[in-house]
Amino acid sequence: MLDTGLLIIRLVIGFIMIGHACKKLFGWFGGEGVSGTAEFFGAIGLQPARTMAVCAGLTELIGGFLFGAGLWIILGAVLLMIPMIVAIVKVHAGKGLWNLNGGFEYNLVMLGSLIGVALAGAGAYSLDALL
Repeated sequence: MLDTGLLIIRLVIGFIMIGHACKKLFGWFGGEGVSGTAEFFGAIGLQPARTMAVCAGLTELIGGFLFGAGLWIILGAVLLMIPMIVAIVKVHAGKGLWNLNGGFEYNLVMLGSLIGVALAGAGAYSLDALL
């Protein structure tokens, strides 16, 4: 059951982060694409904004794939932790914990889940185990 649980957590987080990446990179799922993401990033002081937007999208895309597939799980987790930490510091920290107030609740849950799975390992149903 542990391996099934790890698989479910990995797939959910992987798909969510790939979705976030597609919002940033391609404007899918109601996202703003690179231009809109760069505009937002510039407004919060991330410069050069366009480069940072592309890097954030690629980090989430690659990290989401690696984490979801259970391939190089620690690298995938670290790649996904980076945008979570940046989001906390640059966007949510001053708004408290709770998401209702724009806080970092979501980011903290993601960080905890990423760290937990990275420490536990990807599980038997993963590319790491297959390789």
